[in-house]
Amino acid sequence: MRRDQWQALKMAVTAFFHFAPARLSLLFVLMLVQRVTAGVGLLLIIPLLQLVGFDTGSGMTGEFAGMIGRAFAALGLEMTLPLILVCYVALVSLVAGLNYLQSVMSVAVQQGYVCRIRHQLYDSLLHSRWQYFISQKMSDFIHGLVQQVSTLGMCANTMLSLSSQLILVLVYVGVSLLLSWQMTLLAAGCGVALLAILLPLNRVVLRSGHLQLGGGKQLMQMFTEQLASLKMIKSFGSESLYLGKMDQESLCMEQQVLRISRINALTQLVSMVGGVIAFSLCFYFALEWFSISLATLLLLLLIFSRLMPQLAAIQSAYQRLLHQLPAFEDVRQLMQACDAAAESKLAAGALPPQLEQRISLEHVSFRYEHGNRQVIDDISMEIRKNATVALTGPSGAGKSTLADLIAGLLLPDAGTIGCDEVVLEGDARMAWRRGVAYITQEVFLFHDTVRANLAWVSPEVSEAELWQALEMAAAADFVRALPAGLDTLIGDRGIRLSGGERQRLALARALLSKPQLLILDEATSALDHENEQKIHQALLQLDGKLTMLIIAHRETTIAHVKQRIVLGIDETRGA
Repeated sequence: MRRDQWQALKMAVTAFFHFAPARLSLLFVLMLVQRVTAGVGLLLIIPLLQLVGFDTGSGMTGEFAGMIGRAFAALGLEMTLPLILVCYVALVSLVAGLNYLQSVMSVAVQQGYVCRIRHQLYDSLLHSRWQYFISQKMSDFIHGLVQQVSTLGMCANTMLSLSSQLILVLVYVGVSLLLSWQMTLLAAGCGVALLAILLPLNRVVLRSGHLQLGGGKQLMQMFTEQLASLKMIKSFGSESLYLGKMDQESLCMEQQVLRISRINALTQLVSMVGGVIAFSLCFYFALEWFSISLATLLLLLLIFSRLMPQLAAIQSAYQRLLHQLPAFEDVRQLMQACDAAAESKLAAGALPPQLEQRISLEHVSFRYEHGNRQVIDDISMEIRKNATVALTGPSGAGKSTLADLIAGLLLPDAGTIGCDEVVLEGDARMAWRRGVAYITQEVFLFHDTVRANLAWVSPEVSEAELWQALEMAAAADFVRALPAGLDTLIGDRGIRLSGGERQRLALARALLSKPQLLILDEATSALDHENEQKIHQALLQLDGKLTMLIIAHRETTIAHVKQRIVLGIDETRGA
């Protein structure tokens, strides 16, 4: 691996082990106790061998047998076969119980880590600047929050598994060193040689992880875009075309999964063959070169037979960690990008500046970060309280950008925006958003009931207030006509409602928030004349009672509006 990849791996491990250090410390103590208990269980085989007639000799094995005999004598127990078997069963049962606790705690730590990372990533995303957000692909955010964070959960599980296996290997090596340091060094040499043989596979695994990450992002983007435009795809009869594109990306993903499967199978094959060769070498040298009693030899071979699969498991876990490493890098980079574009966080109870007289813009200019032109150039204007202002002009003149600036979503490059005497910048700009309701052409509604879609802006709202807002939005009649009224399920994005009904529902929802400023951005451009007139009548009822900024191309939508701001030409009427 390159140096930066080693650094990324180190950061991944460090980030995980800095999460909940108390719980992780307890988990590692539990692992250590379990592994040591398993090692003691292995040592109990010595008196069992002695009782069934094996000569334990005068070496370390004989000393262990003597130590165990003295321990039983100190407890006033006679070392009989049934008693030793009972002790052995008790120790194995204890190991199994500890293994159960370790498994449960490992999952709890893993899921806690996943929830924390997802919370941090989503928090960074929600508090990033709007300009940054609209410059990124939505599918990358969804992929990071769903797929990549879940992969980090598997990465955490891999690190826990790797830690457990390393502890077990250390216990086995410690026990075997006590029995025969020569045999232990021989076995360790065989293990290192086996890992060296498998080393070239690690680069392939890491590269496959990066390819799978790219393929996953591409698939997520494809699904997000195609499902959002499914009506268009079906209307053009293009189902087969887009299905073919999806199959092509899926095939690339399948090839990466097959590559990893082949590498895992090859690792198992090499480990199995290498383990048999190492076992044979140890057996040969123990008989021909080292003076080891038969009982000690059998115990060592038992340990080595367990040790070799653990080394193979460590190699497999390391490969899984490498394959999951690109997911960690991706989430970390996404979080860093969001943090670099972060806005200040506003206190939960902060109130927006109160609009008593006017909203003013003085010499405001704005250009998008990667834009090639000045979208808003030295604009000054004023919107009086409870006035209705129409914002018109050709497409691309900057109407929506200007609305975003007034709403506090964007920060001007030059000039100031104020509410009465308060300049809308810093915390004041963030708080100002809480007093703004924004309705766009594309209304977003949840796959839920009418009641739930209205109440999410004000959870404590009463039913009487819901109906009042619906009446003001000219939506009460169609809601009453629905099968279950307020409790009717309206489908994904409100698909079971007409375009006009969705817009009127969005207007009612906006009014429930009791805004100081209501912005309608082409809210009626996709409606027929009848539905447009219903929205128009609702706006007429609000005229003079609420400050409104209306962006529209149709003259019928703004026929009643006297104050108009025209962008894209050199004249301003009524400003």
